[in-house]
Amino acid sequence: DTEVSNQITLVEDVLAKLCKTIYPLADLLARPLPEGVDPLKLEIYLTDEDFEFALDMTRKEYNALPSWKQVNLKKTAGLF
Repeated sequence: DTEVSNQITLVEDVLAKLCKTIYPLADLLARPLPEGVDPLKLEIYLTDEDFEFALDMTRKEYNALPSWKQVNLKKTAGLF
């Protein structure tokens, strides 16, 4: 029973990590990235505050830009 409950806890921990949708900016700038994070879309995991701090604009302003400008901004911010 103890072994089974330890395995259940481990599965719950893994699922919690994989279901996490928000990460601090420092976690996304560090390597290796957290498990389950898409390295091509790091900006989607930021809080609105971290997003504005890192990219110096709101999500709405960012989404209005052409994709090549978005890529350049992410490169400058270290999110690419």
